[in-house]
Amino acid sequence: MKLDFKGKTVIVTGGSCGIGSAISIEFAAAGANVIIDHLPVESDVKGLKQVEAVMKKNGWSYKSFAGDITSIVEMEKLCSFAVSSFGSVDILVNSAGFTEPTTTMELSLDLWKKGIEVNLTGAFVVTKSVLKYMVPRGKGRIIYIGSAGSITGGGGAAFYTAAKAGINGLVRIISKELAPKGITVNAILPALIETDLLMYRAPDPLKRKELIKRIPVGRFGQPEDVAYLTLFLASNYAEFISGQQIIIDGGSTFK
Repeated sequence: MKLDFKGKTVIVTGGSCGIGSAISIEFAAAGANVIIDHLPVESDVKGLKQVEAVMKKNGWSYKSFAGDITSIVEMEKLCSFAVSSFGSVDILVNSAGFTEPTTTMELSLDLWKKGIEVNLTGAFVVTKSVLKYMVPRGKGRIIYIGSAGSITGGGGAAFYTAAKAGINGLVRIISKELAPKGITVNAILPALIETDLLMYRAPDPLKRKELIKRIPVGRFGQPEDVAYLTLFLASNYAEFISGQQIIIDGGSTFK
């Protein structure tokens, strides 16, 4: 099975860091034109430079765009930029998001609102913006990077888990609306993926060893593990898959 995305254009929000960076790289390696959306902040810019180094070394097709996913104006500009750069928007991967481990007692209302806005409202805003281009063409793929915590209650913060559960509901309703228009919509729900976020949540090596004991396959997931599934769902092999929330966790969620 060869996943070839030559001539396809994919927008990856949060595409410069963590899981998003792996998704950007794997799509480019498979021939896609990649639009890497990021924020103009230190962590995103640092990640972007690392992704760009890989892209340039291999001669892959990409462009970057600094845009806030919660702004409808900026996301409409993002989609317009993608079309003017490469002629179409075929695939959208909603990977941008954030969490900040905290207890519900300590969680401020401001942080709650910010978390819902970025992790849920932002995903809706990007989706709404891209449909202007996908619906008239009668085809497209929309993929959300959610969280297995939306099912288990994990995720480290109430705002994050609640927002990711909202993503699951969003996928269910818009997949039904968009399937007759040739657009499939799915979510990928990762757990225990080895990113900077996991290191932040579990910096103690001993604690990390204990976490691995919870994973039947015996290792943390890698960002590439999520990227491979993302590419499959975006491919022609997945035309009959829509409205799904697919857990990718090494078997840990229902252990």
